[in-house]
Amino acid sequence: MTMTTLDTLPDHARVWVFTVSETLTAEKLASVEAALTAFIADWKSHGAPVRGGFALLDRRFIIVAADEASGGVSGCSIDGMFHAVSDAVRRAGATLADTADIAYRGAAGVELADRPTFRRLVREGRIGPETPVFDNAIRDLGDLRAGKRERPFAQSWHAEHFAPAA
Repeated sequence: MTMTTLDTLPDHARVWVFTVSETLTAEKLASVEAALTAFIADWKSHGAPVRGGFALLDRRFIIVAADEASGGVSGCSIDGMFHAVSDAVRRAGATLADTADIAYRGAAGVELADRPTFRRLVREGRIGPETPVFDNAIRDLGDLRAGKRERPFAQSWHAEHFAPAA
């Protein structure tokens, strides 16, 4: 099946978000894009083509989506997608970030912090109510399009878990 862009997929399309541990150079970005284009073009679930797509955002995030209404995406095909993303990033000379790391927009652009460091940055006021944070646990393209993936710290689930004690 040919790759679709995320723009052609419906809001209910399921998404997976991957964070790369470093900002990708143009060369690394091109390498990841080529590998994922090839994977999406041949992505199958139980032998049936998956209508899917991907996007590379902020040179740090890989969004993969699948329209499950056109055919379910099985555990094996999801596992294959995870391996394809991991391999594409590795072949480009980069690594995926730990899934527990938190991404936010800081002075240097998109930054990552492990949870203890993120908690400390909040306590120190270096991450404040308006600091944009990323929620990589969104489930569908509708959430991505509605801006639920990047929002101010005070309006995110992060505030509930990392806000300084009163």
